[in-house]
This record gives sequence, structure tokens and C-alpha cells, in this order.
Amino acid sequence: MSGIWDATAFGIEPDTGADVTDRIRLFVQEGLANGAHTFQFKPGRYDIADDKAIHDWEAFMVGQGNWDLNENTDQKNVLIHVDGVERIVLDFHGSSLIFHGLIQPFSFKGCKEVVLRNVFIDWAIPLFAQGEIVSVNSSGMDIQFESEYPVQSGVPIAAMLSYAPESPHPLLGKIDWFHVVESTELIAPQKLRVILKEQARSRMVEKDGRAAPVVGMHLLVRHLMNYKAAFLFYQCDRVVMDRVTIYAVPGMGVIGHGCGDVTMHRLRIARKPGSNRVMSVNADATHFIGCFGTIEFDDCLFEGMGDDATNVHGFYYSIRGISKDRELICRINTDIQSEYPEIPAVGDVIEFTRRTTLKPYKTLTVSGVEVFPSGEIVLSFNKDLPEGLEVWDLLANVSRMASLRFRNSIVRNNRARAILVQTRDVIISDNTFDHCTGTAIHVNCAEGWKESVCTDNVTVTRNQFLSCGLGAGAYKQASALVLMTESESSEGGVHRNFTFTDNFIYGNGVTGIDLSSLSGGLVRGNRFKAVSEAVRIHSETCEQIVVE
Repeated sequence: MSGIWDATAFGIEPDTGADVTDRIRLFVQEGLANGAHTFQFKPGRYDIADDKAIHDWEAFMVGQGNWDLNENTDQKNVLIHVDGVERIVLDFHGSSLIFHGLIQPFSFKGCKEVVLRNVFIDWAIPLFAQGEIVSVNSSGMDIQFESEYPVQSGVPIAAMLSYAPESPHPLLGKIDWFHVVESTELIAPQKLRVILKEQARSRMVEKDGRAAPVVGMHLLVRHLMNYKAAFLFYQCDRVVMDRVTIYAVPGMGVIGHGCGDVTMHRLRIARKPGSNRVMSVNADATHFIGCFGTIEFDDCLFEGMGDDATNVHGFYYSIRGISKDRELICRINTDIQSEYPEIPAVGDVIEFTRRTTLKPYKTLTVSGVEVFPSGEIVLSFNKDLPEGLEVWDLLANVSRMASLRFRNSIVRNNRARAILVQTRDVIISDNTFDHCTGTAIHVNCAEGWKESVCTDNVTVTRNQFLSCGLGAGAYKQASALVLMTESESSEGGVHRNFTFTDNFIYGNGVTGIDLSSLSGGLVRGNRFKAVSEAVRIHSETCEQIVVE
């Protein structure tokens, strides 16, 4: 049979208004079973209205069911899951997939090559709502929600974010609250009474420059932070996303975990044109963890996300015990965004890292791996464990560090940062970062999030930064870039070899870029406006920094 299958020949037609969930699933399953590798769709609209997905959503919207990250993982709904194929191409020819309820569009596991082309992803009703505060008191507020975002008593609120509906850059992030709501009650059509948890009620009063809710303020509420990504790639060797657009998803846009090369050309994650939405995806636009190839963005647009445009990192393993001279027990003490495990392999190189400063001090190679149902991992090494090893120390797998190329793209008015860099071999060039509420680029490693690794060879060049760092996600009052460690204390030489050249920065009135814990840096040929301090260098933890 032909390696190319056409959806219309399988009886799948666009623009019918009927649910095509089961037909699409069967189309892909039978095609793969019969040797097909390419699946084509006629342009138009396809409604994905799976009964269980809608049932789960209806129950969730009255406060029944837990569906956030790592909750009821095995019961979550997926439109298409593909496991272990050599090659699959999904070409939608500009079609729109409109999802209803709680469901993940695409999941790929252990595939050699995945290619996705020319598709629009949207939700009939996104998992957020927009409204205006109509009254406030010491315990909470009443919010009048717009008609296109249905609410009822018991509807969960995971996060609240202030916005300005008439602004070209509506996300403000002055109010940026998470998990503070105790209860919700519908008191009139689309009017919700929101009661805060006791410990959060002090936030109803403005204090020390901290904003408080007032009548007339507009709030965006997210009912759910992170159900599933629109596209999940786990242990896939090569991924290509070409002209993929995501207008909404109850989670992240794209997650890559343990992958090789991932290439994104004209990936668009944006507010839906013609709508009044101020948000696109509920969390990060893209997130890459434990990858080993090159993560490449070219001519992409990221707008209105609930978090960063991309975060590229590995994980720090916490040591649970030392069993032998060459063997220790460890685990990852944080949620993994893909909901799959992250396990080192024989031959991987591990950096032993001081938890207090996140500075590595020794590398060893893994010679054996044993995994227990509890999530604990026993690692054996090719040599004796390092002298001075403390159980408090952390381990970073430096064989799982992706290179990053982010170029010719726009990140516009998302909540928090544009790019979170926690990897090595990075070039960020020829982009525009426009009114991101947080510091545009965050070069980092983080003990609290257990996100590794300390960086090396990061270049940021020929970008323009426009009024970033005025709200949620601003670090050290820096507008364009902050380079730092999120650790108990700072030490020199954690990050190495950083270059920031030929950029234009229109700042936030405070700091352009802020550097600490760095050995070897060049800052040259940049133009700064609207900053009181262009370059702040923490000399006690920096060395060999040239500013010209």
C-alpha cells in the first residue's frame, strides 16, 4: 500500500461540525499498521469533541477532579499518541483543529523522526477567563466575566493576572497570584464571588509598592495551569515543526524531553486574531528538558503566554545516600513537565555540584543504572566518588544538555521571561523582545526548581529589547538580561564565557543587564535607553568581564 494516506479517502471531511476524534485516531493507527508514514488532511476545520474529554472538563469546571501536572496522569485524554515509529509526517495543509474539553492533541514517544506541517490548534473554550473586578472586600472580590468564558459556582482558579484590555500590550503582571483562592460562588449571571485563602487575604491591601485588586481592574484567571502540552515529544531523535500555530492549550505549547534535534520554523504561539483574548497558551510556549541535540527556533512568534517562550534545561538529582565507594542513590525531587521519568544512561557524564552555590567540582561517568519503583536511582561510576562529597550535593547530567539557537523571532507581551537559558552552547540572535512582563533573557541554574545546568558559551547578539521587566518575572530589576544562580549563596565561576554584543535595549527605567557568578564575559557595542544603570556587574562573584 502507499506510504501516503489521505484523510478524505478515510471518510474524514472538514467543516462538518461533527466530532472526528475517533476517525482521526483510527486513521493514524491503521495507516501506521499498514506501513504509511505520511498523513494528509484537506484544508478546513476539524472538531475534536471526545466524550470523555468533555465530561472531564464539565466536572472540572464545577470543582471536581484534579488534572494539573502529574495528577491522574494515566487518565488524561490524548487525540493521537504514536510510539516507536521510524518516521511519521502529519501535514494538515492549513487546517484548524478545534478542541473541546480536557485533551492533549499530540504525543510522540520513542520515534526516529516526527514532522508536523501547517496546522492551527485552538480550543473552543480556553481554560482561562477574563473579567473585571466589580467589588472588593477584605476576604476577596466579585468579578464580572465576559460572556465567552462561562463560569459557575465551584469553578477552580489556579492563577490570577492583571491586564489592560485596550492596550496593545495587555498583560501587566502587577497582580500575579497562584493558588490563593479558597472558593468561588456564582452570585449573578457571569458574576463570580472569589474568596481568598486566609493566608492570602493580606494581599487585598496595597503595601510597600505591591499592587492590590481594585474595582475596575481587569483580571485574567487560569482555571488550570498544566494539563498537557499541545505537542509532547519524548525520546524522539529528530523533530521538525513547520508552520505550526497554537492559539490556546490548557498547558504548554511544546514539550521536548530526551530528544535529539528539534527544529521549529515559523512556530506561532499567539493570541487568536479577531478575538478579545489576552492570553494564548496557559503556561510556557515551549519547554525542553534533558535533550541532547540542537533546539532551533527560526522566524517564530510567541505572544501572550502564561509563562516563558522557552526554557531549556536538565535536572539536578538529589543524593539520597552513598552505598559504596563508586555508587550512590539519587532521585529528582521536583515535578517533570513531560510526566515521564528522567533517568541517566550508562556512559552519561555527571557533574557533582555544590548545592549551596551550584558550582560543579567533579565529573564522573556512569557505569551502571538501577531504577526502583519509588523513583530512586542507584548510579554506579567508573571511578571512586569524589573526596569531600556531601549528601547535600547535587548531580547534573551534562550528557543531556541541548544546544540552543534562537533567531529571527519575536517574543511579545507574555507573562514572565522570554528565554530561560540553563544549558550550554547558546546563540540568541536577531530577535525582538517586546514588553515581556519579566526580564527578557534569564541565564540561570536553579536549586529550588532543580533545573540544571550552569551555563557555558552563551552569546546574545543583535537583538532589540523593548520595555521588558516591568512586572511578573523580573529579576534584580533587570530589563533585558540577568545572569545569576538561584542558590543559597553566590560564588564566582559558576557560569562561564558569556557574550552580549550589538544589542539595542529600551529598558524599564532601572537596569539594562545584571551579571553575577560569571567568569569570562564580553559586553560590547550595545545601545541603552531608559535605564539608570546599563550594566550592573557584581564584582564579588565576577571575573574577567570586559565592558566596551
